Amino acid sequence: MDPDVNWWVRVALDGWERREGPRYRQIAAAIADAMATRLIDAGDRLPAERLLADALGVSRGTTVRAYEGLAEAGLVERRQGAGTFIRPRPAWMHAPKETPGSGLLLRRLSSDADVINLSLGVPAGTDHLPPVEGPILESLDGLGRGLDAAGLPELRRALAEYLTRRLGLPTTPDMLIVTSGAQNALSLITAALVVPGRPVVAGCPANPGLVGAVAAQGSRVVGVPVDSHGVDVRAIERAAASGAVIYVDPPAHDPTGAVLSAGRRASLLEVAKRREAVVVEDLSQSGLDLGRVRGRAVPLGADDDSVVVVGSLSKMFWAGLRVGWIRSPHRLYGHLLRLRTAADLAPSVPSQLIAARLLRAADRAWRDELRATLKERRDLLLALIAEKLPSWHVDRPHAGLSTWVTLPVDESEDFAHLAATRHGVIAASGVTACVDGRHLNGLRLSFAESPQTVEAAVDRLADAWAEYTRRLASTA
Repeated sequence: MDPDVNWWVRVALDGWERREGPRYRQIAAAIADAMATRLIDAGDRLPAERLLADALGVSRGTTVRAYEGLAEAGLVERRQGAGTFIRPRPAWMHAPKETPGSGLLLRRLSSDADVINLSLGVPAGTDHLPPVEGPILESLDGLGRGLDAAGLPELRRALAEYLTRRLGLPTTPDMLIVTSGAQNALSLITAALVVPGRPVVAGCPANPGLVGAVAAQGSRVVGVPVDSHGVDVRAIERAAASGAVIYVDPPAHDPTGAVLSAGRRASLLEVAKRREAVVVEDLSQSGLDLGRVRGRAVPLGADDDSVVVVGSLSKMFWAGLRVGWIRSPHRLYGHLLRLRTAADLAPSVPSQLIAARLLRAADRAWRDELRATLKERRDLLLALIAEKLPSWHVDRPHAGLSTWVTLPVDESEDFAHLAATRHGVIAASGVTACVDGRHLNGLRLSFAESPQTVEAAVDRLADAWAEYTRRLASTA
């Protein structure tokens, strides 16, 4: 056997045949894992299809299909006459702006009143908001031009109180920068921390907003596995180079709803210290736990001042507020503030005033009622899927506003397109959240809608699945 191919079989692809799915997917997943653990890197050439097929005991068609799948996922580049090479960045940066089941098409569909959109893990409206007192416009008096780059002092004080008292993260107003939502916060942080060509490590399936923010800085997200205890910290240690950026969302992994265990929280900080890595902690889904909590999970930033913490009020209150925040280490604060003024000067003042009042009005009784409502809607969605779509595998989320569903097919994109265009229900397909090619058969479904809407959505999904499987059977 060729020495190079022998290394691929014995090291890079070790254990490929024990993976799930058809052989071409097993091979593709093993190559994706080798990339995630940095056994292979950008520019490396994969073995010729025939040589690898002979070494693995499969047909050349199997390896060709594996390579083609990796190319479609943006992980490799196939060069005519030269071979197949690991790409330095994901393919969707080079692909058309729209894919069949996502992008502008679904945004247009979501504006249709008859379309149900389960792709967004945010509250569906404002009916659940706590009552606030006093008119907003009169509150603008005395605020001058309203261009406070760090955010209104009133909101920063309210956020500092919320983080300190409710989340156990000691915070003062001068540590905070108010942003236009969590996406704006991620964009600022990646602009400050991400080095072009150096990957950011995060759980996969991943937050699509993070993937976009990292890509804008000329880099990519390296995905590591997530299970019911949260992100796999051992995999993070294997994947993270010295000085890496590590993104985690301990309160509720988006999109699976897994909560990072106490043991893994401590281990993660130890790994970050050994790797001299910067940890970005996303608390956007804090307070949205859906079961019995064994003690309050203290944010990572409470145990390590170097952790950069971000959050948003979109998940708890309303996405239309567009209010997020960054809790920054002192050494980074000035740089982030300069980046934010260069981007949009300052956040919206009316939104900040509303957010400050909502934070103060959201007492314990309101928060308990919100969690109880979300738990009922989660249980309803899971029960309906089990009844009407029994072939789907659903991860039971322990927190957050959405769940991750695995379909018994290779990819979910075509089904998501069919469901949206012919049955009026939008689900986020695996391609929107998968960075390593292993979760392309997944769907992200929100349960933040009303019970009536959830029931109607599952009925439409069931009808769409029946049509989709009939089509598959007719073309088999």
